[in-house]
Amino acid sequence: MKAYEFEFPEDRYYLKNHVWLKPEGGHIIIGITELGQSLSKGIVHMDLPDIGESIKKGDTLVAYETIKAVSQVSLPFDTKIIEVNDKLWEDPNIINDDPYNEWIIKIEGKFSEHLLMDVKEAVEYYKKLIAKERKRFAGS
Repeated sequence: MKAYEFEFPEDRYYLKNHVWLKPEGGHIIIGITELGQSLSKGIVHMDLPDIGESIKKGDTLVAYETIKAVSQVSLPFDTKIIEVNDKLWEDPNIINDDPYNEWIIKIEGKFSEHLLMDVKEAVEYYKKLIAKERKRFAGS
């Protein structure tokens, strides 16, 4: 599904902080949405957690630095890191090339679906967000 020109695959859940979550084989893969990567062009550094690390809900899971800002990824549930995408140590900007196939981390965790947005909810949310931002910038 699309929110304007930005794709949101139907096989994932989404958070308002431009993060996607894809349950797969008893684990959850975490990445940044296409819209999120568009806003974060030029990722120059990524702080990844250690494998085996436990992260409490709301705490910083991943931090990444762009040319303009530092962003943090947190989740609304407790997690344990089981794998990190090692390619990101060398070139964190690969997220921008293929945001739905280049993931950041794989975790163990249990979440309630009401904490996340399904694709329909995400597209509605992001359409409103994009429209608001475009209107704001059109006026300046």
